[in-house]
Amino acid sequence: MIQNLSQLKRNLKAGTVFRITAHCRPDYAGQKRQVTLSNTQGVYSMLPDEPQSKLSLGNDGKGSFLSWSKAPFWKFENGLCSIYTSEKHTEDSLIMSFRILNEEAA
Repeated sequence: MIQNLSQLKRNLKAGTVFRITAHCRPDYAGQKRQVTLSNTQGVYSMLPDEPQSKLSLGNDGKGSFLSWSKAPFWKFENGLCSIYTSEKHTEDSLIMSFRILNEEAA
């Protein structure tokens, strides 16, 4: 189970699948995403069931981008990974919460 940002960075590599449980754009909640590329700046993901969607083809075909941000902006609890716009972990500052579906031993 992911417990910190360092573990998350090691686990979110190309091919990893995760499900968004909450998002600042409510229509994204419930989406399944697959990581296409992970680097020192952040992670790119696509909709594995919709490879031709605008979201999947964004950023020159790498998909949607999520910056790693700073460790205090993250919260890890019971397998749920959440990123916020600040160190205040409130509903108003939530960017996205997700669970890794094919998590390897972290």
